[in-house]
Amino acid sequence: MANSENTTPAGWATAYLSPDDATERRLRYAGAATTSLVACGQQWDAVVIAPLERGLVALDSLALPVNAGYGVFADYRRHELVVYVRPGTAAEGCAGVQGVRVLSRGSWLLVPRGDVGNWEAAPLSRPSAALPRYVDLAKLCTALLTVDEERGADMCVH
Repeated sequence: MANSENTTPAGWATAYLSPDDATERRLRYAGAATTSLVACGQQWDAVVIAPLERGLVALDSLALPVNAGYGVFADYRRHELVVYVRPGTAAEGCAGVQGVRVLSRGSWLLVPRGDVGNWEAAPLSRPSAALPRYVDLAKLCTALLTVDEERGADMCVH
């Protein structure tokens, strides 16, 4: 998690790869009421990226501002990143990209509630209800393939 100072983090990977000790304790011991099971495919589809670091590096390469209202959260227990994309688009994208699952209509996802969340669903960037912003699926998939090429097999999931 980002540190508690009022500074803008340098990037996604720097800010969110490893939570500080206090944040880690809070997330680990947060109750089930800090998350909700939500149907995908209505307000958004989701792309689940493993491992977490790979997804964060891909977001950094897209130069998306950390606090710009994109729906992004971490599952620290499974070491995965979840990114919201425009509804109805996940099923058509990221075919052939290893370590990526797409969740659309008919899928359910555990999502963080409010600004709290827990170890399985910790908010990194909160989507705006009034003006939702989605990560461009094609650009995200291209960024993941680029990360895989640049970093080699150690970042990939087989």
